[in-house]
Amino acid sequence: MRIAPPKVFETWPINRSGTPPKLILSLSKDGALGETRTLDLWVRNPVFYPTELRAHDVKHILLKNQTKFHLKGKYDIIAVMPRVISEKDIPDLLTSLKKTYTVFAPIAKNGELIYGEIADPTKVVLTHGTTLLPPKIYFLPANEELFKVTGGKVQEEKSKKPFVVFGLNIKDLFAIVQLDQIMSKKPADTFYLKNRETSTLVAIAENCVENPPGGDLILEKVAGNEYQATILSEKGRKIANLPVFKEKKVSLKKPSPETRTKLDQMLLDGELLARAVEWSRENYPEIWERLGKTCLACGICTYVCPLCYCTSTEDKISVDSSVCSRCRVWDACTLPGFAQVASGHNFRPTQKDRYFNWFYHKFVRGYKETGQVLCVACHRCQKYCPAHIDIEKVLDEVVEKFQKAHPERKF
Repeated sequence: MRIAPPKVFETWPINRSGTPPKLILSLSKDGALGETRTLDLWVRNPVFYPTELRAHDVKHILLKNQTKFHLKGKYDIIAVMPRVISEKDIPDLLTSLKKTYTVFAPIAKNGELIYGEIADPTKVVLTHGTTLLPPKIYFLPANEELFKVTGGKVQEEKSKKPFVVFGLNIKDLFAIVQLDQIMSKKPADTFYLKNRETSTLVAIAENCVENPPGGDLILEKVAGNEYQATILSEKGRKIANLPVFKEKKVSLKKPSPETRTKLDQMLLDGELLARAVEWSRENYPEIWERLGKTCLACGICTYVCPLCYCTSTEDKISVDSSVCSRCRVWDACTLPGFAQVASGHNFRPTQKDRYFNWFYHKFVRGYKETGQVLCVACHRCQKYCPAHIDIEKVLDEVVEKFQKAHPERKF
């Protein structure tokens, strides 16, 4: 007994791990609930992930893209129904989550949008652009004590209470998934990964997300003020099964044409950006000379970037020397002392060198190491740069010069 998939369909594992997700089916025979089968599920549209099963005698499962999986034999499949939550019920969802988790979400404070711990669930901002700092602050804190030594013994920091980062926009979700991949490469950053294991990611999207990057749960807006749950992990399933979610057949919103900035468009060709930025070091140095004079070396572009992860290590000793704490703090390659070693030699002595290195890491080294540039076009760096440097304009200028020098390669 098995599910026979359609003859023509793309196979794309929804969880992006290389193995298909599991669909547990309860089967009925002659109107009575009977056997249970666990089956590998491959679907045409990776947005779908089954949530909960209902006891209806039907002959197929309807997926979001209307693909049908037929059961062979005299058995019926219990249908999969979407889990939906109304916008007005989201404060109740957050109140319920607060009983088990520490919950962080976008809130307005002093004229800025920030991620903060929820006190009043009604104050959470559901639809937003970018927050002042990215959600990486919960997995790679700006100042983190890794362990301490006291009485000759090493004491690791206690595990955090499980927490939920709620209301992520899709670009920030993409950045976290990409950072997960970076931090998981050997030698893995165990401190970062420990924080991630404790967390649950819940994103909110105004449209259908056709290729979810990862995370645990995405709430996709459907007709009216309702959100359909796209479940991407068991953590997400646990939340979507809370009573505030209801089984309901909904009309999916057709994805609206994306409003892409020029930076969004340029990021589609990471190879071109990598080649252009690397070429510019020797062939168009004047742009880096100009930017080196403009840059204030404050490091803000690094701190607000969801994909910058440079840190420094510090040891702090108590006044009576009884306790020594090993800490790591955010650092930035644009700061004057970043590449300076103990002898006093600085491998990047000028601001021109340091600013170029920031671009090089994002668009050349990052692309070579991971196959993706380290940018999701969140525009935080240009929004908060006190010198008003615009990363989009810089890349546009570099690419234009590169293409003039290489007319056979068109963007």
